[in-house]
Amino acid sequence: MRNSQLGLFAAILIILGIWELAYLAVGNSLLLPGPITTFKRLGELCTNLEFYLTVFTTFSKAVLGLALALIAGVLAGFSMGLSRTIYTLFRPLVIVMQSVPIVSWLALAVLWWGIGFRSPVYIVFLTLFPIITLNIVEGVRNVDVKLVEMAKVFSVSKSRIFKDIYFGSTLPFIASSLRISVGVMWKSVAVAEFMVGTTGIGRKIFDAKSYLETTDVFAYTLVLVILGILSEKMLDQFAKRTFRYVDKS
Repeated sequence: MRNSQLGLFAAILIILGIWELAYLAVGNSLLLPGPITTFKRLGELCTNLEFYLTVFTTFSKAVLGLALALIAGVLAGFSMGLSRTIYTLFRPLVIVMQSVPIVSWLALAVLWWGIGFRSPVYIVFLTLFPIITLNIVEGVRNVDVKLVEMAKVFSVSKSRIFKDIYFGSTLPFIASSLRISVGVMWKSVAVAEFMVGTTGIGRKIFDAKSYLETTDVFAYTLVLVILGILSEKMLDQFAKRTFRYVDKS
């Protein structure tokens, strides 16, 4: 743990050092503000209540989209993994969803939902759903068939087989899909807010770009990076506790 923390601290120092050198080389804060200026601006934003409302708005959209994608992905993933017919019918559809670029989904979001709160949630859902679904399908299809057959020989109930074998074996795949989704989630919601949102961090970045406030662009981008790191750490802790609970039960 200590080594990983030291590694993270060293990586942050290296990034800040490169950033400062790039700022000095460019010599124009309009094109590239320095880290000191950016952190100072971030501190100023933190004294404003509107800043926290903006962060909460983006957070709520991202988490809602992730929750919907997780629920739908778990249902679809286990259904496709346990049924060859469902897998054959719906896997091409999931692959198509994964292949469609965000720009196309954004265009459809404007037509279907308009500009506002729902469109970013919709984008996050459509971006994360294929990731979660395909990971769970892979987990279910990698379950040891001999273990399932042995459980049936000993008359183990179907619910127990699903809980202890299928769900237990798929947990690492669910955790892996969530780790990937958390990083993609913040990018997706920010892009959606930038393009079709009326509130949130992405919209603030759009406004800052329009008024050539480059420092604000970097400050709000830094907020997204911090949210991504914190959410990944929280997810790791949640995954560890979940695995312990499953092992005990």
